[in-house]
Amino acid sequence: MSEQKGPQPRPEPGPVGWLFILAGRIVGLVTGALLLRLVVELLGLYFCWPQDGARHIFQVVTQEHTELALHLQPHPAGKEILMLLENARAGVLYLRQQIHLFFLKDLLDTLAYTLTSSLLRLVWLATILPLLCLCVLTGLVDGLVQRDLRRFGTGLESTFIHRHTRRIGSSVATTLLIFWLAQPFCLPATLILLPAATGFGAIIWAVACSFKRWL
Repeated sequence: MSEQKGPQPRPEPGPVGWLFILAGRIVGLVTGALLLRLVVELLGLYFCWPQDGARHIFQVVTQEHTELALHLQPHPAGKEILMLLENARAGVLYLRQQIHLFFLKDLLDTLAYTLTSSLLRLVWLATILPLLCLCVLTGLVDGLVQRDLRRFGTGLESTFIHRHTRRIGSSVATTLLIFWLAQPFCLPATLILLPAATGFGAIIWAVACSFKRWL
């Protein structure tokens, strides 16, 4: 009788494969968060703030645009970014004006302003990327230095800390991303994104500090 071969283990993806997987996950999370934001806004339109109607999301968009414009003023490409945002906003509102359905006015206005608000928040995430990369690099370098000091000092290593820190950090980052994109109110971006970037750097530090394989 021929021996039955068990299932072959799947080869682990290389660095390029991991980048594609990470990009796919980020795109999926952003898309899911935007759809959740749309559902939240529609529920709020009919159940939470029916007296305001589409004025609620209009006020949120106005406050977010003002805050973003204020923080982009010192940026070298701030004027170009604001111009692109204004063109995108005008394009969305132009498409909205082409649909003449009076009985769906609040619904269509909410859809248009929700798309505009989501675009503003994605720009916020893009502008915070340099700070996020700096926090990640700082946490990675200092964590690896602490790891080498522990190894050469015959310190104890804990796979438990490494594994659970990675799992908790991934869950926290995913939750913060979805919360930031899906919440229907105008919260100060700096009060959310700056602590989030610092906390993510601390998580990278803890993961690198407890890392013990391959190095």
